[in-house]
Amino acid sequence: MTTNSERTDIYRKRSSGEEKVGFIDREGVIQRLRWDTGYPIGRVEDRDGLIYIWRTTRYDEKEVGTVTTDGLIRSHGLFEGGELGWLEPDGVVIQGGLILAEEEAGRVEGPQREAAAAALLLIFLAEEEEASREMRRR
Repeated sequence: MTTNSERTDIYRKRSSGEEKVGFIDREGVIQRLRWDTGYPIGRVEDRDGLIYIWRTTRYDEKEVGTVTTDGLIRSHGLFEGGELGWLEPDGVVIQGGLILAEEEAGRVEGPQREAAAAALLLIFLAEEEEASREMRRR
């Protein structure tokens, strides 16, 4: 098990306060927290001056976006691709872009802050929004 100094924690801002939703371990594995245990859901790859975010799927993995070393997060989504937000110097993650209003989405804490901010917007929030859409369809 990793210690806090070896991982970058990811917090989601909610109306009731903040909730720790996951972390990135020192090997670059994105983990979702469930009952204080991490479950791998993706990975981080640093190359070509960008940090790439990969989401694990049932049979493979999918590149979902990138983040620059200065914290600008871009999605590779087919219909909603483009700038999703950015990381503030104090670790606050802002969701916003061309068609999105600016909103504080959460914060990150640890050595891989840019990657964790991207994971928050590209994986954690995207999955919440998809689950919410599914519930409305029923």
